[in-house]
Amino acid sequence: MAKLVGQGYDGAANMSGHLSGVQTRIRQLYPKARYVHCASHRLNLALSNTISLPSIRNCIGIVNEIENLFRNHSNANTTFQDVIQKHAPESKKRRLVRLCETRFIERHESFISFMELFKFIVLSLEIISSKTWSISSKAPAFLAAVEKSDFLLSLFVCEQLFSLTLPLSVQLHEKSMDFVSAMNRAKELIRTLHQIRETADGFFNDIFQTASQMSKDLFDTSRQTTRANPPCTTPESHFRVTIYILCVDALIQNMTEHLLVNEDILSSFQILLPGFAAIDNAEELKNLTIYFEEQISMTALKSEYRLWCASLSTIDPTIEVLKLLQHCDATYFKNIHYLLTILPTLPVTTASFERTSSTLKRIKTLPRSVMGNERLSALAVIAVPWDIKIDPDEVINDMASKKKRKILLI
Repeated sequence: MAKLVGQGYDGAANMSGHLSGVQTRIRQLYPKARYVHCASHRLNLALSNTISLPSIRNCIGIVNEIENLFRNHSNANTTFQDVIQKHAPESKKRRLVRLCETRFIERHESFISFMELFKFIVLSLEIISSKTWSISSKAPAFLAAVEKSDFLLSLFVCEQLFSLTLPLSVQLHEKSMDFVSAMNRAKELIRTLHQIRETADGFFNDIFQTASQMSKDLFDTSRQTTRANPPCTTPESHFRVTIYILCVDALIQNMTEHLLVNEDILSSFQILLPGFAAIDNAEELKNLTIYFEEQISMTALKSEYRLWCASLSTIDPTIEVLKLLQHCDATYFKNIHYLLTILPTLPVTTASFERTSSTLKRIKTLPRSVMGNERLSALAVIAVPWDIKIDPDEVINDMASKKKRKILLI
């Protein structure tokens, strides 16, 4: 534990609390263990706050209810499949993806499938509303909701914004992702959102034109008391202000607040990286004294840093930290190499580890509620590392060789 240099958790108060949280108690014992809030959780928090806007929240709620209708009721699902078979028999997508409550990667897939099958959803709802089933009373309400201009525009806006955040969400789960790359990707995403905000007219015009072909009620902009009514001359400008710009601004604000919260850690190590390393920055090495004060003096580290700055002139400034370590001679630049080793060691995300808890929900079902810890552990080992291939013959041979059995295994 004396070598512990980083700790990562979600943002729960009992873990991240600065007074009596787990990370505070650990840092009291091991001061080098910097706390890093899981980047995947921070991204989810930013998106969760963004979709809390009334128009986006209502849109997601309607999508979720419609997907549950077709997934949970056999009559509705059969009707849906028949409509797809009749109008698009060659279509590969025939099933709506459920909206995940926690992972926004799955939400993006859900929106894509919903939009691709939107025509068939409308036709299916029309058929269901004409039946005498118990679920038929819900279909007219859903049908009226999906034809509203607010819903369609919010649907397209969500799809575009989720598409922008999807690459970052996927890359955060990569094993090779380091702290520097994660922060750089987050900054690139925020810059892209600022560019979209500055040219909102052009981006929203494409969304508006596409959505106008899907709804005959798109140009219904009658004034209401339950929604924003800014002074606009056209329906497009009205929805651009009340939905698109509002959503982009909220996403920029939440991404900046949540994803850049650990930027102070990056600024401390940044002076070691190509493009930032300079002899004039030698004084800033004092911010890293907690890691080397017991091993080397500041004077010796500054001298080594001067040599390190000279060697970086031939290295690509965009190089990843793990590859930069290969260029850093551990014998010649002993202390610099040690500091560079700490940077990729800092945790970026803890979402992968938390999937173990989600796996337990699938393993310990009601029929298995009385099983012992040994079997539960064995099932968890099988379920968690799903990418490890197991040879059945090898398992049978191993079991047969341990003791005599009444059943002949081999």
